[in-house]
Amino acid sequence: MLLSLLESCLDVWHDLSALGIRMPVLAGVLLLVLAGVALSTAAGQRSGRAQTTTVRSFHSPTGNIECEVSSGSPRGKYAYCQTFKPLANVTLKPNGHTHACYSGTCSVGNGPENAFTLRYGKSVTVGAFRCTSKRAGMRCVATKVRLGFLISRRGIKLGHI
Repeated sequence: MLLSLLESCLDVWHDLSALGIRMPVLAGVLLLVLAGVALSTAAGQRSGRAQTTTVRSFHSPTGNIECEVSSGSPRGKYAYCQTFKPLANVTLKPNGHTHACYSGTCSVGNGPENAFTLRYGKSVTVGAFRCTSKRAGMRCVATKVRLGFLISRRGIKLGHI
């Protein structure tokens, strides 16, 4: 975008030079264009159009449950948790819809190195989701619809948790 803006400014510069308009006027036109872009960018940020994406990765104190929660990464908005024993995973969307895999054919992976331990009784809120570490497992809820899951060594419970 910046490159196309500079190209446009150069085009205007050449057009005005061809008409015989002197350098101080050209500099003024360029300054006005750049000021307009700066004001437009600042207005966009104040209106809330510039949003940041948060992705948090964490695991249970035992390390058996790993989770990732996103407020809008390229993969979307979701809360995802997996267990190694038993092999299972579950994904929650902001509307409360879930997709769970309970069998030994579930694909799971290792979480990122920067994942932190979510201590029992503590919660993480990211966008539309709140996950709480409990001794009974990891509970994640889509806060607006109050639907979610509880994943643990005992399996996965879905719904109003």
